[in-house]
Amino acid sequence: MEPWYWLNDNSRAFLARGYLAEGQTAEERIRVIAEAAEKHLGREGFADKFVDYMSKGWISLASPVWSNFGISKGLPISCFGSYVDDNMGSILHTNAEVGMMSKYGGGCSGYFGELRPRGAAIGNDNGYSSGAVHFMQLFETLVVVVSQGSVRRGHFSPYLPVEHADIMEFLDIGTEGNPIQKLTHGVTVGDEWMQSMIDGDEAKRKIWARIIQRRGEMGYPYIMFSDNANNNTVDVYKDKKLRIHASNMCSEIMLPSKDDWSFVCCLSSINLLHYDAWKDTDLVETMTAFLDAVMEEFIVKLEALRDHEDHEKRRAFGFMERAYNFAKANRALGLGVLGYHSLLQSKSLAFESDEAAALNEEVFKLIQEKSDAESVRLGAELGEPEVLKGYGRRNTTKLSIAPTTSSAFILGQVSQGIEPIWSNCYVKDVAKLKVTIKNPTLEKLLEEKGKNDKATWDSIRDHDGSVQHLDCLSDDEKAVFRTFAEIDQSAIIDQAAVRQKYIDQAQSLNIMIMPETPVKDINSLYIDAWKKGVKTLYYQHSANAAQAMVRKKLIEQEEKGNK
Repeated sequence: MEPWYWLNDNSRAFLARGYLAEGQTAEERIRVIAEAAEKHLGREGFADKFVDYMSKGWISLASPVWSNFGISKGLPISCFGSYVDDNMGSILHTNAEVGMMSKYGGGCSGYFGELRPRGAAIGNDNGYSSGAVHFMQLFETLVVVVSQGSVRRGHFSPYLPVEHADIMEFLDIGTEGNPIQKLTHGVTVGDEWMQSMIDGDEAKRKIWARIIQRRGEMGYPYIMFSDNANNNTVDVYKDKKLRIHASNMCSEIMLPSKDDWSFVCCLSSINLLHYDAWKDTDLVETMTAFLDAVMEEFIVKLEALRDHEDHEKRRAFGFMERAYNFAKANRALGLGVLGYHSLLQSKSLAFESDEAAALNEEVFKLIQEKSDAESVRLGAELGEPEVLKGYGRRNTTKLSIAPTTSSAFILGQVSQGIEPIWSNCYVKDVAKLKVTIKNPTLEKLLEEKGKNDKATWDSIRDHDGSVQHLDCLSDDEKAVFRTFAEIDQSAIIDQAAVRQKYIDQAQSLNIMIMPETPVKDINSLYIDAWKKGVKTLYYQHSANAAQAMVRKKLIEQEEKGNK
């Protein structure tokens, strides 16, 4: 392919919406980013190699990296998660912290499991608690207020354990008439609770049924299987009993938080569409080092706030101090992927095929091995952070799979993350213009068959992006180009479970459930995911009208974060 092939008119128009300075080209911005990384790493020639890999379409940068890395403004990371303790000081400080994170473009989450439930006594004579959900309203108001002064909306996702006494109230967030409408929430579920529910505990089954109901209606709550997360985390977190309480707003981050730590994770992705071209190169190592450079700049920029002569700057650091503490001590990275389904289609592999399952494992095993080795090298070159003293590496974690909603579009309109393609033909708003996007792999196949014409594409569009009605395609070809809704969802869970063995954090794992699907089948799918070691279930898509509005909210949320 030609260098910079992916920078087509649609990609350039999208980048011009706020990722680039006025008058700046994407190529110029990438050179600035590459040279900043080389400076942080102290590796001569790194910038030229990075630019070369970018030109080939192998690398996808997270939004805050595009916007803020290598320049004086802003922060190059925008993925945060806070811990809320059971006292008013912690609640109010976390609220201010989330406000400051949102000001810097962050997408935030918070763990509320320590808060006493509604009606619980406060001290001996101080009355009764209003409960965890009541205090979440502060964060709802904050998101709305901060949004009024921002180019992009702030976002916050509260998490609550399923064992918490306020769980049923929590599950009503977002329903009609509820005071909380802007927050997307997640529930954490432990092994003991799950097994008791399966064994027949009626109270737990009622809660579980409500979770299934709400996900069908709204797409969430997200589900985090907390013991899967903590039993299958990195060695240092197990050794030091650093518990992962909650995930982030897109459910791919698995990092500990506590009263003096708000987790921070540095994201970007590699393009699996070109897996064969880069698998024998040092791309994974290059991206691991690059993300460590991004983390370094995040830390340095916060230290500049801390040490600034301006009182307002120092005050801002006070609300970012827990994030700074975590970043400095952990240097957690989250290298992800996009273009997984594009890769399968480029090889004419159906998503549900045995060949796809084998390739899935091959890809993520290789990424794990290479990223692990590079973190060891970085530790030797640049030192181990506080938490990892004696562990011989630079970063507590290396991998997580984000949704990549914006990034996949920028990178030549490849498939998002690990998710199946929604539609082979769709319309997207780009720079105030409505643009028809066609699956490029399908377009190439139709060209070979002499069917790459308006009538064929109109037919695909009129069938919601499906090709199952096209007589010009064989059954095998139709299987390759099945859309998200046409793919067996158990295959998505099975592949996620296999790749999870090689991912030290988690994956934004969406599923598509048709409205007519029996509840018992949905229940079986969730339980299967838990039993097979999946850490989180992100968003549950459906074809009902109510979810169309929620999907718009989801896209805004992902574009607010790192994706």
